[in-house]
Amino acid sequence: MIFWFTSYHAMALSEDGQLGAARAKIERSVAANPNNAHGAHGFAHVCYESGEPDTARAYLSSWLASYPRDGFFYGHLSWHLSLCEIQAGNWAEALRLYRDAIALDRHSGGPQQKISDGAAFLWRSELADHPRDAAAGRGLYDYANRALPRPGNGLADLHVILAQAVIRDDAALGSRARQMEELAREGCYPSGSYLPALGRGFAAFERGDFSVAIEALAPLAGGNERIGGSRAQHDLIEFTL
Repeated sequence: MIFWFTSYHAMALSEDGQLGAARAKIERSVAANPNNAHGAHGFAHVCYESGEPDTARAYLSSWLASYPRDGFFYGHLSWHLSLCEIQAGNWAEALRLYRDAIALDRHSGGPQQKISDGAAFLWRSELADHPRDAAAGRGLYDYANRALPRPGNGLADLHVILAQAVIRDDAALGSRARQMEELAREGCYPSGSYLPALGRGFAAFERGDFSVAIEALAPLAGGNERIGGSRAQHDLIEFTL
């Protein structure tokens, strides 16, 4: 299982900016077991941190072609590939990937992954000036409230509050913020006040109240490690700002 550990070590190194060391490790990992989804995932992250979307796109397109459609990582790796397509301006292909592997009824992962990948794709698509899919946003909101009714994991909660903000459900955002703050007071929520503030920023952005959005989001810049996850997932916060 050394190939598995090496893939995660490579991801950690890439998040820390040690890109040369990360590249060497991830290449050793995928060479040791080319079929390992964790290795493919690590490769996608190293490419993201290195600013190599074309390399990631070529690798993931080829790799996913032989990976089982119902494999746990199929949906999430398709999300990584969709980011490459959005960045390249290939909206039609990004949308095809969403409909084929990222949408709620197509994603192969569990509830947290479905919500995170779906919400992130829809939001980043809008930030890239593509039209809103209101039905998909409503479906994601309904699923998030049903599958993750209470906070607990910072990265998942980021995407739940994003889904709530898109629907403009201020009551749900306020309720979740109070639950997060209560958990933080009990020492059970490492993200502390970060996500409640983020929710206020997303809600203000959605209303078009950009001065309030900036006031909420700007102090959070540089502190998103508090919610876990990767820069590939956190970047939607700074892109919004």
